[in-house]
Amino acid sequence: MVFQADPPAAGVSFEALATLARAVASAAQRPSLSGALGDVAEAARVVSAADAALVRVPVGDALETLAVAGPVTLAAELEGTRVPAAELPATTVTNLADAPAAIRYAASRVAARSLLVVPVQTDSGRASLELYRAGQPFTALERGAAELAGGQAALVLRALERASSPRESLARPALELVGEALSAALVESNTASEVARVAANVVGVPVGLVWEQGDDGLELVGSYGLAPGADLGAVRELARAAFDELRPLRVVPSADLPGGCGVSASLPLGRPPIGVLQLLYPPGEAPDAEQLVQLTTFGVRAAHVLRASERARELGTELERTRALLAVVGQATAELSLAHTLETAVEHVAELLLVERVAVYLRADEDRLVSAAASGLTGPHTRVAERLLELAFGSRGRALVQVADTSKDRRLRDVRDAARRSGIDAAIATPLLAHDEVIGLLAVYPRRGRAPSQNEEALLGALAGQLAVAVQNAQLHEQATDLSKQREAALASERKAAKRVNALYEISRSFAQELSLDKTLHALAETIVDVLDVDAAVIGMPDERRELLMPRALFVRDPQLDDSVRVLLDRPQPFGSAAVQRLFRDAVPYRLDRGHDLLGVFLAKGWTAAVVPVATPAETIASLTILCFRPGNPITGETVDAALAIAGQAALAVDNARLYQQQKEFSDTMQRSLLPREHPAIPGLEVGDVYESSARVDVGGDIYDFLRLADGRLAVVLGDVTGHGVEATADMAMAKFVFRSLVREHPEPGDFLSAANEVVVDEIAAGKFITMTYLIVDPARGEVVCANAGHPPPRLVLPDGTVRGLEAPGLVLGIDPGQEYPEVRAAFPPGAALVLYTDGVVEARRGGELYGEERLDELLARHRELPPGEIARLVTEDARGYAGGELSDDLAVVVIQHRT
Repeated sequence: MVFQADPPAAGVSFEALATLARAVASAAQRPSLSGALGDVAEAARVVSAADAALVRVPVGDALETLAVAGPVTLAAELEGTRVPAAELPATTVTNLADAPAAIRYAASRVAARSLLVVPVQTDSGRASLELYRAGQPFTALERGAAELAGGQAALVLRALERASSPRESLARPALELVGEALSAALVESNTASEVARVAANVVGVPVGLVWEQGDDGLELVGSYGLAPGADLGAVRELARAAFDELRPLRVVPSADLPGGCGVSASLPLGRPPIGVLQLLYPPGEAPDAEQLVQLTTFGVRAAHVLRASERARELGTELERTRALLAVVGQATAELSLAHTLETAVEHVAELLLVERVAVYLRADEDRLVSAAASGLTGPHTRVAERLLELAFGSRGRALVQVADTSKDRRLRDVRDAARRSGIDAAIATPLLAHDEVIGLLAVYPRRGRAPSQNEEALLGALAGQLAVAVQNAQLHEQATDLSKQREAALASERKAAKRVNALYEISRSFAQELSLDKTLHALAETIVDVLDVDAAVIGMPDERRELLMPRALFVRDPQLDDSVRVLLDRPQPFGSAAVQRLFRDAVPYRLDRGHDLLGVFLAKGWTAAVVPVATPAETIASLTILCFRPGNPITGETVDAALAIAGQAALAVDNARLYQQQKEFSDTMQRSLLPREHPAIPGLEVGDVYESSARVDVGGDIYDFLRLADGRLAVVLGDVTGHGVEATADMAMAKFVFRSLVREHPEPGDFLSAANEVVVDEIAAGKFITMTYLIVDPARGEVVCANAGHPPPRLVLPDGTVRGLEAPGLVLGIDPGQEYPEVRAAFPPGAALVLYTDGVVEARRGGELYGEERLDELLARHRELPPGEIARLVTEDARGYAGGELSDDLAVVVIQHRT
């Protein structure tokens, strides 16, 4: 066979070939074919890096396994297994799916994923060399080494198979193979009976017995072929003699054997012996010399099996105990519940110790116990447990307390009646210790006279330790849970308080940022709905004549209900009604009942509503009506109290907003009274103007005015007084007076600003000033003359769309006397326009960016042909839109257009 060349694989080298050569040399020295093939199989396993290798030889119409290289248990299991010769392919097999069932079974026992079956041709038929590996498939070089090993196996078979039958020369003794199989597999329950059965069947005797040494001598632990009720006296004595004499095999004829047998062959199992294997032969038969040797080997294996079985039982007991402990710990960990933990412990102890009555008691105080979990107990069993705990205290080291008979034990004479009434015949108890402190008792009440085994004592001791820790942890968890609930309640209260504080903050912030009564009231209504979990809130305030209670703010939680609810609630009420009068006079909240004019029908269907005052210590400012549309969530007294508290704390912000609005309206009225009421009529000129106060700050100090001079020219002044409010309004009045009084004597721009500065320096308060621009427009000459005192320069818009500023330097008015103000002259042809404005235009903000002169110039150039009033309005709207809809400062725009 030709193989595709692969790179050399690890383990297939000159050393591997040397291994095969040594295997052939060793096989040549073997007296038996099985030994020779074993050498070849082991060499093949090594050079191919396989986990197992076996050789099958032709026996009749099948291939039988005669050599296995691998674990001993695998050899015991696979040697002698057969594959029908017709099922084995004539070529090399590398795929498990293509292999016969017996080969797939062998692969499963090795946990192999890779397979290599090499056919080996012999004189008597086809044999096979099989290699199994759990890892990657065999490489080409490994397959080549396997082919070479297969050739060696063929040489060995041709050399030795003619001398004797493979079955006669190679078959391992049956008892030896069975013994190895038993030692590998029989470690479960009924092992002794299985050993007896296998030995009897293989040897061919009717009865097999297995004895083990117990506390009371030899005990029959397994049997085969023994009739029920058979007399075992003589058999036991023969087994005892074999156990005591420690002979390899003791064969004794006897007429007293059961089952019609006449010869006993007794084989001690192990050294030191743990028991005896006894085979009973028919009369006149006995084991021959070969069987004696085989039985001796089998005895070694059987002893190993019995010890392994005993160890398995011990491990099973340990496992059950561990499972019980883990169940208790797991329950305690999963539930962290004292009741669940103790109930689980009681249940598992009852199952493991096969008792009905089990209880766990916890210490209530120094001397008393309380039953925390119990099974199968009634009556005053706690009194018995308290006495057991006293005995545990008196026991040295607080050890396990055992009472074999409660009716006779003198230690329990004071509680015998309680034990009888509770059905307690015996007791086993151990205290629960946590950090050397007794916290309870674990008690088991078995049947009278039963003493616990060592395993049971160990289980109770370990379980008591785990229970003590679990109880303490559960108690700590319950304490922590109680503290957590208290903390959650405190946190919930703090969250409510914080929510109210945040609500008041939002209301105050609204007032501080907007200085708007309407927005403050809306913030209060929205906050009340959110904080109190109601569905709607309405705030009403008296009108100026105190005839009607006008709704000033309405908020509905569900937007889909907003329109329909507004129809009911957004309407005035008579201020003189008795309920409203009491509210504003006494500041006491009240509930709306079904007799209400508009809401009666809805209140009858489950709505709830209440009205609370929004009041300062001095007066009631407004009414707050809260409504809940959900019958399952009515407005309670607690809700009304919370609304009253929030409304009372928000009243200051509402009152401040109300007073500010009144002041602003007054100042705004004053300011507008200072602005010109009509435009001057001068041929060739058209004037437009816009003034708009800010919604966010107090009234500012923007002022402008017009005056027609005697020579037909138009004098225009526009200024901005520092500050806001009434003081700024007063300074505006002064500025207007200065303009009106000085313009006729000092009509020219530079002269006018110098004279005006002298007056303002004397009249204005320290630290304040006025910016001003003043210009003279002469339509006849088509000229404009401008002087400036720190004000934004007017924009000159020419008919071709060119826009430039009339830049004229000059210090603001009111800072320093003796100032001079240069004049700027410019042509003002027909179709041109002059635009004067305050800094509220160019300083309108969007984020951190100003509106600016560039944006203003683009707007003016684009709309230069519109009437001056339209231009002034467009500038105002564009600046407001740029700022997001609200101006942060007052704004004034004056446009003068030269018409032909």
